[in-house]
Amino acid sequence: MTPFKSASQEVQAAALTLAESRGLQLDALRCRSDALLLLAAAALKCVEAEVTSSSPDVFAAAREARCLLRPHLPRLQQPAVVEATGGRAGSKRGRVTAAPGDAETGDGDLGQYSNTHAFDGDTKRRAKFTRLMGGRKGEESHHNTFAADDSTLKRINNDLEEQFNTALSRHGKKGLGA
Repeated sequence: MTPFKSASQEVQAAALTLAESRGLQLDALRCRSDALLLLAAAALKCVEAEVTSSSPDVFAAAREARCLLRPHLPRLQQPAVVEATGGRAGSKRGRVTAAPGDAETGDGDLGQYSNTHAFDGDTKRRAKFTRLMGGRKGEESHHNTFAADDSTLKRINNDLEEQFNTALSRHGKKGLGA
Protein backbone atom coordinates (compact mmCIF):
# COMPACT_ATOMS: atom_id res chain seq x y z
CA MET A 1 0.00 0.00 0.00
CA THR A 2 1.36 3.41 -0.88
CA PRO A 3 1.97 6.02 1.81
CA PHE A 4 -0.76 8.19 0.30
CA LYS A 5 -3.40 5.46 0.60
CA SER A 6 -2.43 4.54 4.14
CA ALA A 7 -2.39 8.20 5.18
CA SER A 8 -5.81 8.82 3.63
CA GLN A 9 -7.25 5.78 5.42
CA GLU A 10 -5.75 6.98 8.69
CA VAL A 11 -7.22 10.46 8.20
CA GLN A 12 -10.61 8.96 7.33
CA ALA A 13 -10.58 6.83 10.49
CA ALA A 14 -9.57 9.86 12.58
CA ALA A 15 -12.37 11.92 11.00
CA LEU A 16 -14.91 9.20 11.86
CA THR A 17 -13.67 9.17 15.45
CA LEU A 18 -13.88 12.96 15.62
CA ALA A 19 -17.43 12.94 14.24
CA GLU A 20 -18.51 10.30 16.78
CA SER A 21 -16.92 12.26 19.63
CA ARG A 22 -18.99 15.29 18.61
CA GLY A 23 -22.16 13.16 18.52
CA LEU A 24 -22.53 13.32 14.74
CA GLN A 25 -23.67 10.62 12.36
CA LEU A 26 -22.15 10.63 8.89
CA ASP A 27 -25.62 10.97 7.38
CA ALA A 28 -26.34 13.96 9.64
CA LEU A 29 -23.72 16.22 8.05
CA ARG A 30 -25.51 19.15 6.46
CA CYS A 31 -23.12 19.92 3.63
CA ARG A 32 -19.86 18.97 1.96
CA SER A 33 -17.95 21.72 3.76
CA ASP A 34 -18.74 20.11 7.14
CA ALA A 35 -17.19 16.86 5.96
CA LEU A 36 -14.15 18.72 4.62
CA LEU A 37 -13.73 20.57 7.93
CA LEU A 38 -13.81 17.26 9.82
CA LEU A 39 -11.22 15.78 7.44
CA ALA A 40 -8.99 18.84 7.78
CA ALA A 41 -9.12 18.76 11.58
CA ALA A 42 -8.41 15.03 11.59
CA ALA A 43 -5.48 15.49 9.18
CA LEU A 44 -4.00 18.22 11.38
CA LYS A 45 -4.38 15.99 14.43
CA CYS A 46 -2.56 13.17 12.61
CA VAL A 47 0.23 15.59 11.66
CA GLU A 48 0.55 16.61 15.31
CA ALA A 49 0.82 12.97 16.36
CA GLU A 50 3.49 12.23 13.72
CA VAL A 51 5.87 15.14 14.22
CA THR A 52 5.77 15.80 17.96
CA SER A 53 9.51 15.56 18.56
CA SER A 54 11.07 15.72 15.10
CA SER A 55 10.06 19.25 14.13
CA PRO A 56 8.46 21.48 16.77
CA ASP A 57 7.71 24.24 14.24
CA VAL A 58 5.45 21.96 12.19
CA PHE A 59 3.81 20.69 15.38
CA ALA A 60 3.09 24.25 16.58
CA ALA A 61 1.71 25.30 13.18
CA ALA A 62 -0.56 22.23 12.96
CA ARG A 63 -1.82 22.78 16.50
CA GLU A 64 -2.53 26.45 15.86
CA ALA A 65 -4.38 25.65 12.63
CA ARG A 66 -6.45 22.97 14.35
CA CYS A 67 -7.34 25.38 17.17
CA LEU A 68 -8.46 27.93 14.58
CA LEU A 69 -10.67 25.32 12.90
CA ARG A 70 -12.25 24.06 16.13
CA PRO A 71 -15.07 26.68 16.39
CA HIS A 72 -16.11 26.00 12.79
CA LEU A 73 -16.43 22.22 13.16
CA PRO A 74 -19.98 20.87 12.90
CA ARG A 75 -21.75 19.91 16.09
CA LEU A 76 -24.87 18.03 16.97
CA GLN A 77 -27.72 20.54 16.91
CA GLN A 78 -29.47 20.80 20.26
CA PRO A 79 -33.16 21.66 20.06
CA ALA A 80 -33.89 25.11 21.45
CA VAL A 81 -35.88 25.08 24.66
CA VAL A 82 -38.84 27.45 24.56
CA GLU A 83 -40.44 28.43 27.84
CA ALA A 84 -44.18 28.17 28.12
CA THR A 85 -44.40 31.46 29.99
CA GLY A 86 -43.03 33.45 27.08
CA GLY A 87 -40.56 35.32 29.32
CA ARG A 88 -36.87 35.43 28.78
CA ALA A 89 -34.94 32.21 29.38
CA GLY A 90 -32.88 33.37 32.35
CA SER A 91 -35.56 34.96 34.49
CA LYS A 92 -35.59 33.82 38.09
CA ARG A 93 -39.36 33.87 38.29
CA GLY A 94 -39.69 31.24 35.58
CA ARG A 95 -37.36 28.81 37.30
CA VAL A 96 -38.64 26.13 39.59
CA THR A 97 -36.13 25.42 42.34
CA ALA A 98 -37.89 22.61 44.15
CA ALA A 99 -41.30 21.06 44.47
CA PRO A 100 -43.37 22.60 47.29
CA GLY A 101 -43.60 19.35 49.27
CA ASP A 102 -39.92 18.57 48.73
CA ALA A 103 -38.66 21.24 51.13
CA GLU A 104 -40.15 19.55 54.16
CA THR A 105 -39.02 16.01 53.45
CA GLY A 106 -35.32 16.69 54.04
CA ASP A 107 -34.02 13.98 51.73
CA GLY A 108 -30.71 15.75 51.10
CA ASP A 109 -27.34 14.03 51.17
CA LEU A 110 -26.34 13.92 54.84
CA GLY A 111 -23.38 11.60 54.45
CA GLN A 112 -22.47 9.94 57.74
CA TYR A 113 -25.42 11.61 59.49
CA SER A 114 -28.07 10.00 57.30
CA ASN A 115 -28.64 7.08 59.70
CA THR A 116 -28.35 8.91 63.02
CA HIS A 117 -30.92 8.60 65.80
CA ALA A 118 -30.63 12.28 66.76
CA PHE A 119 -33.66 13.20 64.68
CA ASP A 120 -35.96 10.52 66.14
CA GLY A 121 -38.26 10.72 63.12
CA ASP A 122 -38.69 14.49 63.45
CA THR A 123 -38.82 15.62 59.82
CA LYS A 124 -38.62 19.33 60.68
CA ARG A 125 -35.36 18.89 62.61
CA ARG A 126 -33.96 16.74 59.83
CA ALA A 127 -34.95 19.29 57.17
CA LYS A 128 -33.39 22.13 59.16
CA PHE A 129 -30.18 20.16 59.66
CA THR A 130 -30.06 19.30 55.97
CA ARG A 131 -30.60 22.93 55.02
CA LEU A 132 -27.90 24.16 57.41
CA MET A 133 -25.44 21.55 56.12
CA GLY A 134 -26.07 22.67 52.54
CA GLY A 135 -27.96 19.57 51.46
CA ARG A 136 -30.80 21.44 49.77
CA LYS A 137 -28.63 23.17 47.18
CA GLY A 138 -29.02 20.43 44.58
CA GLU A 139 -25.32 19.66 44.43
CA GLU A 140 -23.03 17.35 46.31
CA SER A 141 -21.08 18.80 49.17
CA HIS A 142 -17.56 19.98 48.50
CA HIS A 143 -16.10 18.23 51.52
CA ASN A 144 -15.94 14.63 52.60
CA THR A 145 -19.19 13.75 54.39
CA PHE A 146 -18.05 10.32 55.59
CA ALA A 147 -16.25 9.59 58.85
CA ALA A 148 -12.56 8.77 58.66
CA ASP A 149 -11.44 5.19 59.20
CA ASP A 150 -9.27 4.05 62.14
CA SER A 151 -5.93 4.33 60.35
CA THR A 152 -6.66 7.91 59.28
CA LEU A 153 -7.74 8.88 62.80
CA LYS A 154 -4.60 7.29 64.25
CA ARG A 155 -2.39 9.18 61.77
CA ILE A 156 -4.14 12.48 62.54
CA ASN A 157 -3.79 11.95 66.31
CA ASN A 158 -0.08 11.12 65.97
CA ASP A 159 0.50 14.27 63.91
CA LEU A 160 -1.34 16.40 66.47
CA GLU A 161 0.62 14.89 69.38
CA GLU A 162 3.88 15.54 67.56
CA GLN A 163 2.92 19.17 66.94
CA PHE A 164 1.87 19.58 70.57
CA ASN A 165 5.15 18.14 71.87
CA THR A 166 7.26 20.38 69.62
CA ALA A 167 5.22 23.39 70.75
CA LEU A 168 5.84 22.49 74.42
CA SER A 169 9.56 22.08 73.85
CA ARG A 170 9.73 25.47 72.11
CA HIS A 171 7.71 27.06 74.90
CA GLY A 172 10.45 26.09 77.40
CA LYS A 173 13.09 27.87 75.31
CA LYS A 174 11.09 31.08 75.12
CA GLY A 175 13.09 34.13 76.04
CA LEU A 176 16.43 32.52 75.31
CA GLY A 177 16.62 33.93 71.82
CA ALA A 178 15.17 30.86 70.16
